[in-house]
Amino acid sequence: MGTAAEAVMAVVHVKAPAEHDPYVIEAELTRAICTDRRQPMSAELTLAADVRPSRRHGMLRHGFVALLSVEGPAQPGDLQKRLQKVARKALRRRFGPEVSARVTLGMTDTVAGAYWCSVRGTPQRRA
Repeated sequence: MGTAAEAVMAVVHVKAPAEHDPYVIEAELTRAICTDRRQPMSAELTLAADVRPSRRHGMLRHGFVALLSVEGPAQPGDLQKRLQKVARKALRRRFGPEVSARVTLGMTDTVAGAYWCSVRGTPQRRA
């Protein structure tokens, strides 16, 4: 019998040239995380709705929210380093060496709640 999967929320900040579509970047991140053999996990990523890309010297910054399902116990420091390495390697291989990625795992409940609404939408009251 397998171990229970642990749910982890992460934010991935990507800086890429303006000509790259953020949804293609999102798909590449999802593929890279889900196919990583060293840390089996599944990932659901979405472009953060309230994070507007900022233009700086022909580069755009995008924020992605990642909901990860990690097999076994996940050590936050190790997981963060692993995700960042996987993301950078995959994005640089696909889009070139000027692309960078930074992963953040530790966040407050308020920040996590705001990002959760970005992924799942704001709950609506039924009349």
